[in-house]
Amino acid sequence: MQNNTPWFNRILTSWLILLTPLAAQAEENHPRLFINQERINQIQWAIQVPQSHHQQAFLALKSRVEQQDWRVYDSDLNDGNWNYARSYLAKEAAFLYLLTNNREYAQVAYKAIEAIYNEPDSDNRLPDKGYGLSRATIGRNIALAYDWAYHGITPQQREYIKEKINIALDAWPLYQHVNLRNPLMASNWVAVCRGGELVMMLAIYGEAKRSNRYRQLKEWLKTHLSNGYGELGLSQEGIGYTGYGGIFLLPAVYALRSIGDTELDSYFQNIDFWKLIMYAGSFFMDEKTEREFLQSGVSHSDIIDEGWASLLLASVSPSQLPFYRYFYDYHMGVHAPGTPDVKFDERRGATVWSLIYYPESTPSFDPTGIYPQAISDQKRGAYFFRNRWKDENDILLSIMADIEHHGNAWDQSEAFQLGLLAYQTRFIGGPATERKPAVYSSLLVDGFADVPGKKTGQQKLFASFSDGGYAIIDGGEKYAGLGLSNVQRHLLVKFNQNTSTAIISTLDKIKDDETHYFTWQLNLGDQKNDGGIISTVSRENNLNIFVLRGKNNSYLKGWIIHQNPVTVGSGDPLQVQVSGSNTNIWIVMMLGQGIPPVATVEGTGMETKLKIDNTVIGYNSQSDRLTISNLVD
Repeated sequence: MQNNTPWFNRILTSWLILLTPLAAQAEENHPRLFINQERINQIQWAIQVPQSHHQQAFLALKSRVEQQDWRVYDSDLNDGNWNYARSYLAKEAAFLYLLTNNREYAQVAYKAIEAIYNEPDSDNRLPDKGYGLSRATIGRNIALAYDWAYHGITPQQREYIKEKINIALDAWPLYQHVNLRNPLMASNWVAVCRGGELVMMLAIYGEAKRSNRYRQLKEWLKTHLSNGYGELGLSQEGIGYTGYGGIFLLPAVYALRSIGDTELDSYFQNIDFWKLIMYAGSFFMDEKTEREFLQSGVSHSDIIDEGWASLLLASVSPSQLPFYRYFYDYHMGVHAPGTPDVKFDERRGATVWSLIYYPESTPSFDPTGIYPQAISDQKRGAYFFRNRWKDENDILLSIMADIEHHGNAWDQSEAFQLGLLAYQTRFIGGPATERKPAVYSSLLVDGFADVPGKKTGQQKLFASFSDGGYAIIDGGEKYAGLGLSNVQRHLLVKFNQNTSTAIISTLDKIKDDETHYFTWQLNLGDQKNDGGIISTVSRENNLNIFVLRGKNNSYLKGWIIHQNPVTVGSGDPLQVQVSGSNTNIWIVMMLGQGIPPVATVEGTGMETKLKIDNTVIGYNSQSDRLTISNLVD
């Protein structure tokens, strides 16, 4: 029966006005980002499979959350930065609520957020004030907790969190930092700050109200994707900063996909971030349970597990995903070293990504023999060599041309820089964030590693072979600044799959009108963490040699081929010093385990033929290439 009396209409209108906020709130469907009910159901099923990836990752996450103590997430209890850890607890607790529908976990998330504001840490790091990177970190985690725990907390608790998020979003346009102002936006600050803000906005359906800012954030991220990375995802700041920025950049791309906005996809899909980690990431950890990587930029050789490897699972094409799943299992997943509590991207509460994106129905294929043993990032001028994907004894090698530089972003002068991980040992590393000459694994001129403002080299050649590869790097602007007319570094890599060994040979061809003293140098290990390498020098068949001893009974033995007097220093860094103008520094190295071989030598200078077991290494002056061949029995 319809009632049209004036008093009834007035009451009805009043109730509609009162109910409008609740109606608007009801239109917000949660969870909105990264996961839906279908995926929740799939994860719940996968968790039941004994010893599966999902079961182990879930139990590790659950164990952390049920302690209800932010200290579990803080690697340094004395750093005065507790709000980071509280936000990680909130994120994982909210996700645990999604999987279990147990409201107690949602309340753990809310209480952690409440403590962030009511009992701030001594650094006073909050989403709406202070350091930009901490704003993004804490704010993004609070937003995810809001989205995921939405139905497990009270309406009043929702409004409390949403108000805090809006306050933070109001503050972002007022925040300024030099790394965010550069028009090329190559700094990881762009990925972290702009990506973090975007996810916060989307979690509370804020893109309509803040439409201008929403569009601006996407434009900034497009610029960052276009300028900040090479085709493998390597940034000038290094692989560690690619990974750090990636834990904000990738969620921003995926969050947009969650709401049907694919505007960033064409920029993101042009970059194979997952290939970079497959060639530069090892299958062993350091003493702090951090994964070991080939160094680049200002990064150290270890990367804290923060979710990058797990997030990349969602970036790989279906045809390549079985190979990345295999890599992931040995790098971060079920077959990785360590107990479950140090796997599955456990740092920063990032196991959530491992649970969301791990492809339990995708098969696992070993890339060895299918993927090339050498790949390049042409835009950045970076070249990676890997013999296999098996265990901690895999051989990973890199050389840098460093052909691009952008301002307002971390950078190092890396032309000629070498890196080597093998047999659970950081044989060659540096320079990370230091600038002193001793930390480089390159060529020093008159004791100098670079000149301020003169940073880049040039690529001359790259070739991938079935058993290794070849690269030639030109010294470019960097070595012109150091006073040389011309210098090139050749690198020849040949892997022996049967013996899991490698021959690595470098040739530095130097031309100048003046005499200089040159230092061919290796930073042994990493300046942050000593690699524990023992080095010795001696002579063999009239050649100076060095031997580096690493873990797992491994060695790197080098033969120094040069006509002029050579001085070899056995410390850290290992140094081979010569003087001259037009000169060549030719080093042949053998990497393996057990007793290093003894080489036989024929000829002198660039006519030398060095025989190691059944292999002969030489130089062809007509082709200007190092050569390697096997003798016929």
